[in-house]
Amino acid sequence: MSWQLSVGMEIHVELKTKTKMFCGCPNDPFNSAPNTNVCSVCYSLPGALPLLNKKAIEMVVQLGQALNGQIAPTTFWARKNYFYPDLPKGYQISQSTSPLVEQAVLEIAGVKHRINRIHLEEDAGKMVHQGNKPYSLVNYNRAGVPLMELVTEPDFHSAAEAKTFCQELQRIMRSLELSDADMEKGQMRCEANISVSKGKELGTKVEVKNINSFRAVDKAIEYEFTRQVEALESGRSVTAETRNWDNVANKTVVMRTKETSADYRYFPEPDLPVVAVTVGQAKSHALPDERRQAIVALGAPAAIAQALVDKNLDSRMLIIDERAPNLAKEAAHLMLEMPAFAALEIDHQIRLLESKQQNGWTKKRLAEEVETNGDAPQSVSIAQVGATVTARGGTQSVESIGAVEAAMRANPNAVADYRSGKENAFHFLVGQVMAATKGKANIKTVQDELKKALIGQ
Repeated sequence: MSWQLSVGMEIHVELKTKTKMFCGCPNDPFNSAPNTNVCSVCYSLPGALPLLNKKAIEMVVQLGQALNGQIAPTTFWARKNYFYPDLPKGYQISQSTSPLVEQAVLEIAGVKHRINRIHLEEDAGKMVHQGNKPYSLVNYNRAGVPLMELVTEPDFHSAAEAKTFCQELQRIMRSLELSDADMEKGQMRCEANISVSKGKELGTKVEVKNINSFRAVDKAIEYEFTRQVEALESGRSVTAETRNWDNVANKTVVMRTKETSADYRYFPEPDLPVVAVTVGQAKSHALPDERRQAIVALGAPAAIAQALVDKNLDSRMLIIDERAPNLAKEAAHLMLEMPAFAALEIDHQIRLLESKQQNGWTKKRLAEEVETNGDAPQSVSIAQVGATVTARGGTQSVESIGAVEAAMRANPNAVADYRSGKENAFHFLVGQVMAATKGKANIKTVQDELKKALIGQ
């Protein structure tokens, strides 16, 4: 009997709220100067009391509903005690003993991956080690940021499976606008619980931390599987411990012996109440897997479907297929290969594709046409309406409102599609506005203004 790998993932994701989990400090650790987004709660000064961030709770409930999880009717907070300089309190306020969501499922291409729980806690600060210097620096801007933790069952039996799951979760967090989930910025961090065995019983679990890229997820699991198998086959045992992934040496190294829940000395947080969770109707929002399947159903290869979804171009593809099915396949390839073409309004794209087909244009000829005449109608429209919206929106939202009105004027068919109940048209119009403003507009403002305009408010 061969050795079997079993992996469970623990994935932490910083939520995109305006403020931290238990205070009013800005949730902006990456772009702010060190130790500027801090207060008496962050520093745990005497008399400072935490206050719950309702939005963070709503975000985790939204994810739980999207993943068909069981939402807890009530939840409470606990102190998870450990000493480390990145949290001044000497403990972390966590919900791990009373998770908001349990028994959820993330389905990818027909395969259901079980999620044990999803809970909230506060993030720790960021330690900056100084190489050979006898001290380290700490930045507390991140301390207290809402941190969602998702824990899977140990159902992954290959590194590739675990990596794919992490990538899909990132897409979902971005699709639901719960987090940017940028691993380079530490907004999403992965840990793997790895064991090997020859029977149905799981082997000794080893936790691997400091996995900061999807490639590292794959490499860390593969390395640890090989290490554990070699140990067992040579007659040695595997120790239950926490190890770090060393990106330079491409190996795991011992960090500490594995803690148990008793080591953290959990007890209910006395300064926060039990929370009654109100669960509303689940928001209608197609997840990335559903969106991919819709594109594959049109005859597109899975890789093309994935690329379209990742670039938020799948809604355009569906609309083009509805209006000009014979052009949809070529449109998909051109949108991926030619960003300027992808930014055009749909009617213009269809006209160009028809001209290409009728006149035998090469891709180079089409690109020249796009460069020459591609975005002129849209930019003129925005300029025309920009001066008329100052009184309505104020200077900060003038460009967004103007771009919304211009996008609606330039895409009457998409407006009609949305008003007839086709939700994909809304995502397309949002994309048009963001393209017109070169991504500078606040997407939440764009969505709000677009909805108001579409329903005539």
